[in-house]
Amino acid sequence: MDAASEALDAVPYWTLLGIELAEAERGRAVARLPMRPELGTRRADVMHGGAIASLIDAASGAAVATLRDPADESWAGHATTDLNVSYLRVVRGEARAEARVLRAGRSVVFTAIDVRDEAGELAATARATYAIARRR
Repeated sequence: MDAASEALDAVPYWTLLGIELAEAERGRAVARLPMRPELGTRRADVMHGGAIASLIDAASGAAVATLRDPADESWAGHATTDLNVSYLRVVRGEARAEARVLRAGRSVVFTAIDVRDEAGELAATARATYAIARRR
């Protein structure tokens, strides 16, 4: 199992929502979230913004995980320290989030994320910042 898959599997909440890793390579990850009634708003066919934000966090967290060098024993994990989402349109059906690492240092990583609906239309855009925990 690769680091991105491990990152997603390590968070039971993401599994509960149904978030799946679709692609991962160094500095990039794509996660998907199929729509189902439990993820809806008062309008059952519209995905809740909280579910979209969780998808964003999962995709960007997976992208950060791809940076981990297996030989680096000091890496103890990563945590979201800032998440900013702009919702541009409703999502019906599956949502796909593509996360890219913009800049990575030893202790902080900055990411950009685009969420698209089933038609490929941009539905949300986000920025997330992560702190890298290090063992001493």
